[in-house]
Amino acid sequence: MTSVLGPYGAPFRKISGPLYLISALLVLLPIIDFLTSIVPYFPGSTKWRFASSSLFAGFLLTPLLGVALAMLVAGIMQHRLVLRWLGFLCFAVALMLLAICALLALDVLELRATAEPDVKMAIVLSGSRAILKNMIMAASLVLIGLGCRGAGNSMEPPRSATPMAPIVGSPRR
Repeated sequence: MTSVLGPYGAPFRKISGPLYLISALLVLLPIIDFLTSIVPYFPGSTKWRFASSSLFAGFLLTPLLGVALAMLVAGIMQHRLVLRWLGFLCFAVALMLLAICALLALDVLELRATAEPDVKMAIVLSGSRAILKNMIMAASLVLIGLGCRGAGNSMEPPRSATPMAPIVGSPRR
């Protein structure tokens, strides 16, 4: 397998597995931290949904770095299947983030209607900041997804290890 690194690709191939592991840890550990920080779960409570959605927006940057690292390794090592899966996952998570934005906007409206007058502006500002972070992250994931699809489609398909012998001449009649 050749890479864009030329003769330096063999040592990089040996560390591409650990780099994929690091990228997976960059994605999964903040998600686990988030899920354990919002216990106990009360999805029926508007206040809990608002607080957990706002907190989630702060956990998004590190997983994005993990996705970018995985995309970089897959692009350098020409792992087309990894790039395709990353692109698909980026599009799916971007759609999920847009749905979270819509639900968070509804929660902000509901909380603002029942909040005391001196807290209403803080609720709106906090919700708006979380929605903005989620939308920026969704846009970033769409761009990464498009980059993954474009890079995966522009790569040459892998060649077999043994080249085919050329066919010389034509069959006799």
